[in-house]
Amino acid sequence: MPKENIPERFQPLLASTTLGHLATIDEAGNPQVNPVWFLWDGTHLLLSVKAETVKYRNLRRRPALAISFVDPANPHHYLELRGDVIEFTLYRTLEFVNQLSRKYTGRDMDPAQAGLERYKLTVTIRSWTGQ
Repeated sequence: MPKENIPERFQPLLASTTLGHLATIDEAGNPQVNPVWFLWDGTHLLLSVKAETVKYRNLRRRPALAISFVDPANPHHYLELRGDVIEFTLYRTLEFVNQLSRKYTGRDMDPAQAGLERYKLTVTIRSWTGQ
């Protein structure tokens, strides 16, 4: 797996509204995969998770992850990233999750969602593969 920067040909996929398929490792050592919204800031992958989720507990215990993205217009064009969560930032406002919601739905989250315990995850990329 290459360790250099992710090539330009994958940048449109990272900017798209395709879902990421996030793989974590559970307590028994088994993989768990969930579709997730994500943002790419050019260096780090940014995710939002609720504190009560299995993926949050998995990543707190073992911050390594893999995530894949498939181009819906061309399923042979995909990218897989492997990395580690380097920062878990607690937030209760909707500011960060609204960025994700605007990307995927074009609108903000329901204001009733404010106050929930969520974490913004900052992921550093160790390696990638794709075609």
